Amino acid sequence: MSSKIGLIDAKYLLAVSFTGALLLSLMPLSFALDSFMMPDFYLRFLDVVLLFLMVAFMFYAGISFNLKWSHFSTVKKLIFNLILYLVGTLACIAVHLPIWKITSHIPLPFYIKDEIVRNMIILLVSFMSVRFYVKTTENKQLKEDYTDLQTQHLNSQLTALMNQINPHFFFNTLNTLSGLIHENPEKSEVFINKLSQVFRYILNMQENSHVLLSEEIKFARDYAFLLNVRFEDKLQINFGSVDQINARVPSLCSQLLIENVIKHNRMNQQFPLTVSFSEENGYLKICNNFIPQLSENSTGLGLKNLNRRSELLSGKPIVIEKTEDSFCVKVPFIKI
Repeated sequence: MSSKIGLIDAKYLLAVSFTGALLLSLMPLSFALDSFMMPDFYLRFLDVVLLFLMVAFMFYAGISFNLKWSHFSTVKKLIFNLILYLVGTLACIAVHLPIWKITSHIPLPFYIKDEIVRNMIILLVSFMSVRFYVKTTENKQLKEDYTDLQTQHLNSQLTALMNQINPHFFFNTLNTLSGLIHENPEKSEVFINKLSQVFRYILNMQENSHVLLSEEIKFARDYAFLLNVRFEDKLQINFGSVDQINARVPSLCSQLLIENVIKHNRMNQQFPLTVSFSEENGYLKICNNFIPQLSENSTGLGLKNLNRRSELLSGKPIVIEKTEDSFCVKVPFIKI
C-alpha cells in the first residue's frame, strides 16, 4: 500500500513533483544537448540531472510540508515556509555548486541569484497549489455534510408526517373495518390484507426519502382500496398506467395528495370525487375535480412539506394547477 502524505497519495505527489521539475529543467537540458559529442557533455548532462532532482525535491518538500501545515494559521505557515525556503536553498547550493563550477562559466552571484529565485517560485507555487487544493477539499466536504444534513432533515420531516397521519388514518380504518366484519366477512379479510400491506409500506418508508414509482403506485392502489370501501361510490381513483414508468418519486407523496383531496373536497354518490394519476413531461400528475368544502380551513402544511422534499430530492418544486373545475399537483420525478 502506498503511504499517505497529508491529504494526497504519495505517488501523485511524486508525479506532480517530477512534472514540475521536468518543466523547469527543459531549458538547461536543451543547453546540455547542444554540447553533445563534446568532452564535457557528460558533466553537463549530470548537472541537469542533479538540477532536476533538486527541483523535484523542493516541489515534494514544499507540497508535502504545506499539506501538513494546512491547519496552522497563515502567519505560522509563512514562517515555516520561510525556514523551509532558506534551508532548502542553502542545501541546493551546497550540493549543486561543486559541479556547477566545472560546467559553467557564469559568475557566482548570478548562479546564487538563480537558485534563490527558482526556489522562491517553487515554494510559492507549492504554497498556492496546496491552499487551492485544501479549499477545494473543504468545500467538497462541506457540500457532502450539507447533503447529509438535508437527508437527515428529510427523514425527520417524513417521520413527523408519519406521526401525523398514522393515528388519523388508523382510527378511520378501524371504524370501517368494524362495520365491514358484520356486513361482509369475506371482504373484511381482503381489507385486513390490504391494510397490513399499507402499514408495512408506511413503516418501511420511514427510512427512505424516495422510492420507485411502481412501488409507490402499488401502495397507492392498496390505500385506494381501503378508501373505496370506506367511501364506496363517492370516491373514484384512476391510476392509468403510470406504474409502468421507470422513475422515482418522494415516498408517500400519493397518500398525502389523495388524503389532501379528500380533506378539502365534498363528495356524494351523485357527484363523486374523482382522482386521476398520469405522467406529464417528467412529472407525476395527480388531478381531481374541484368541489371545495363550504368552510375552508387549511394551513397548506402538507403541500409545503411535499414541496420542500421535492426541491431537496429533485431540485425542482411541485407544480400546482388550479381552475374552477379542477385541482392538479405535479410532482417532479427524481433523477438518481
